[in-house]
Amino acid sequence: MWFTRRRKRNAFLGRKNRMPESQTTVDEEKSTTGRDEESASDENPVKTNPEKKTSEEYSMNVNPSEQGNRPGGEPADLQPGEDERIRSGEKMNRLSERDENEVSGDNENLLTGQKAIGTNTVKTGEEGALPSAEMKKTDDAEAEKAADEHTDHRGWEMKRDKAHEKKQRSLYEWRREKPAKSPKPVKAVKKPVQLRNGVVLGEGLPKICVPLTGKGKDELEAQARQIAAVSPDLVEWRADYFKDLGDVEKVAEVLMSLRDILGEAPILFTIRTKREGGEGELAPEEYRSLILYAAGRPEVSLIDIEGLNPEINTELLISEVHELGMPVIASWHNFSRTPKKPELDLVFDRLTRTGADVLKVAVMPKKPKDVLRLMSVTEEKNRQIPNPLVTMAMGDLGRLSRVSGRITGSVMTFGIVGDASAPGQLPVGELREMIGTI
Repeated sequence: MWFTRRRKRNAFLGRKNRMPESQTTVDEEKSTTGRDEESASDENPVKTNPEKKTSEEYSMNVNPSEQGNRPGGEPADLQPGEDERIRSGEKMNRLSERDENEVSGDNENLLTGQKAIGTNTVKTGEEGALPSAEMKKTDDAEAEKAADEHTDHRGWEMKRDKAHEKKQRSLYEWRREKPAKSPKPVKAVKKPVQLRNGVVLGEGLPKICVPLTGKGKDELEAQARQIAAVSPDLVEWRADYFKDLGDVEKVAEVLMSLRDILGEAPILFTIRTKREGGEGELAPEEYRSLILYAAGRPEVSLIDIEGLNPEINTELLISEVHELGMPVIASWHNFSRTPKKPELDLVFDRLTRTGADVLKVAVMPKKPKDVLRLMSVTEEKNRQIPNPLVTMAMGDLGRLSRVSGRITGSVMTFGIVGDASAPGQLPVGELREMIGTI
């Protein structure tokens, strides 16, 4: 009872001296007045009278002359500073009531599974309140999550800026960028082939070889004299044209006669079968025996063997010729077409595995593109294969390949004095002039 009167007195004095900073709502006043009236109904029946004015109305309508006495019969004069203490006590009472309401509301939210974020009115030890350690842990987790979101957002912005910067580059910047270079293949170390009279296949300008195609000894001698007049680098005896090829004694007589006429010019001994556009009709064993016989003759400087002929054991034959101290050309001819690059690569690979000293490929072009393909493959293989290469495109269309050995890497070409042994062959004089000019 005394507490209720003291609070009413404080309210009266606070409203008398100055207006309150915040007025309570009507519902709050009614609830407060109702509780006060219930508590004081036994001792002061007058306070239950609904017609009696509230302290707020009383303070607003009071006559200044009647302010000497306060409700409850208390004196009007107060000590200095007491008015301020009374007003502060009233404010603390109101704050305590509001805090109780907020705490009760927060406890209900926590009991239903909701979070109370940013609330500082929860007291330690109350029912449903979060402990301080859990609140700190929750705040740290939220701060870490916010930092991660900020980092992710910043990283996305950096990626976007880089993509935008790359997109806005000028054409000149793109030109300055060089693509990553693939490692260059190791260039093969060339193995030149030394022949008679200082002729080396694989060094210097491409060598000019002139074929002999006579069918008898007299015809061959006449051709040899014409050839000797132009001084070629090599002379090829196409023995498959010789009518007495099966007689080794006549073969030996022709070789000795050619040596006397040609002097020190190297002689290339060749038997071309009909399988690869020649005139020879020999059994595999006859072919082998004639090759081995020529390899043992001192007049011969080089042997041509059909490298991809399935009827003979090419690798074995080449090894036997090497045992006689004779270098070998492994050759392959196609008089019908020019294969595609993969097939040409396979041909060069198989010829390399035969163990020959020089590799020779001759094809028939159908269009200019075929000639360019052969020249391109020759240049590539010349860098990859240590053996000297001899390539040519036959026919009138392939004449360019016969004079471009200095560019493609072909070490030998074929010219004519009189009759040609293959289509597209050029006279020795013109051939030498063109090679020297290129």
